[in-house]
Amino acid sequence: MFKRILQGVLILFVVAIVGVVFALEPIAKFMIEREGSKQVGARVDVDSVDISFYPTHVALNGLTVANPQEPMRNLLQSEKVSADVDAKALFKMQVIADEVVLSGLQMYTERSTPGTLDGSMPPPKEDTGSSMPSITLPDPNALLAEEKATIQAEVTDIQNGFTTIESRWKAKSEKVPDQAHLEQYKKRWDELKNKNVIERIAGAKELRDDIKAELRQFENLNEDLKTDSAAVKSLTARAANLPADQSKRMLSKYGLDQGTEGMLRFLLGDEVNAVVQRGLSLYQETMGNMANKEETTPSEPAAELPVNILIRKILIDGYQVIGGEKLAYSGEINDVTDKQDYWNKPITMALRGGMEQKPQLVIDGIFDQRNDTLKSVFNMGLKQLALSGMSLSQSPDLPLQLEKGIADIAANFSIDGNNLKGSVAGLVNQAKLLVSNAAGDNKTAKLLAAALEDVTKLVMNMSVNGTVDQPAIKLKSNLDSILGDVLGAELKSQLGEVEGKLKTKLSADYGPQIAKFQDKQNMLSQYKDLLGDREAALQALMKEML
Repeated sequence: MFKRILQGVLILFVVAIVGVVFALEPIAKFMIEREGSKQVGARVDVDSVDISFYPTHVALNGLTVANPQEPMRNLLQSEKVSADVDAKALFKMQVIADEVVLSGLQMYTERSTPGTLDGSMPPPKEDTGSSMPSITLPDPNALLAEEKATIQAEVTDIQNGFTTIESRWKAKSEKVPDQAHLEQYKKRWDELKNKNVIERIAGAKELRDDIKAELRQFENLNEDLKTDSAAVKSLTARAANLPADQSKRMLSKYGLDQGTEGMLRFLLGDEVNAVVQRGLSLYQETMGNMANKEETTPSEPAAELPVNILIRKILIDGYQVIGGEKLAYSGEINDVTDKQDYWNKPITMALRGGMEQKPQLVIDGIFDQRNDTLKSVFNMGLKQLALSGMSLSQSPDLPLQLEKGIADIAANFSIDGNNLKGSVAGLVNQAKLLVSNAAGDNKTAKLLAAALEDVTKLVMNMSVNGTVDQPAIKLKSNLDSILGDVLGAELKSQLGEVEGKLKTKLSADYGPQIAKFQDKQNMLSQYKDLLGDREAALQALMKEML
């Protein structure tokens, strides 16, 4: 959305200038909000607009851009967005500026009213809180119903693999020298025996050359047979392991494959996924969209510069509220353009910040779209950050809270096209954890509260792999063993029961097909025998001729 926001700001600037030219500031403000909202797909509000000419300077005061994905949140809000811009370029729908200033920037802030275009309230979110104390795991039948298409796709892929190999060898076998072909070679040799010495020598050489050519073909066929035999073995193993593999895949999808080692992931699962997905969505809608190259159509007027956006530097200052404290930051984004080959430079980002004048935050990023594939690297470090009153789990059954702590966090992400790889390492010292309803009748909550009472250090490690669209997240912490001791026995029991039911149901539903697949494990033996017999006959004839 970075590109869309810049294009939206461009339209706002153009509308603002037109409004001032006609001395209709109220109308200009109205048009800014209307056109900006169309560009973003959510409400855009601005308190006031300042414009001066020679040079053309545009400032939007009190800019708020709602998040179209989460209407009760703002994508960003800024006290002021200002720039000296090329007025001529603006009217050609280009943003050309040496420097843009974003002051008082905040990201992902709460709204008091919905940011939807029609102002309607979004539907309430379903309660996805963990039911850890009672550990209600997904129903196996419901899981199978939901995953039926995926499982069938695996069965079909195995079937297609066997069919392809079988068809290939049926075609290859038709080209193998048959018995009649061998009889022709024998007949030629018998006729040569009755020739004179010179004719017999010349004819024998020609016959040997023909047989050698046939034998070279057998060398290639035997190599192909070895490769396809390995493929048949692999397909057979996939078929045999289908119930176990598909059961494991389904449990992994729900974050249940890590057992007690991933207990914290099970507890925080939806919230961890939401945070990661929110960041990836923001990446896709900002820097990700910058990679979408737009071709200029013949009907568009030729621009003096072959770009829509060309900003040498965006200066940023703002803050985020973390654990009730303001973390102030400032920095810059350099060489922003929708066509990086114009400058032959990647977009770079560097932010620094902290609380109470202490340097605690470091963010660096490189976004390189000079080739067809957008490559990005993002690093973030937080040191000695004081946290308080942070909710770790919103579960109504088991609300877990970090009452206080001193955090060190390091995050590293790299994206190559759609491929994603990243890690987050977090260490919280002087930690105090609370289970807020431990005073009630919830026995499990009381056990957990007692187990966490002496914890003074929280260690969390998260790895993210897969793709931007479908990230695979693993989260482990030093709390896993503590939570596992309290809840692990029940979880292990139910996990084993769910996995057993999944395997049994899969075996029942796909047993006949799996059995047919097992029958195909020797499907190439006839071709192996055929090649062996034909090759042996040719070798015997060659030996006789010597």
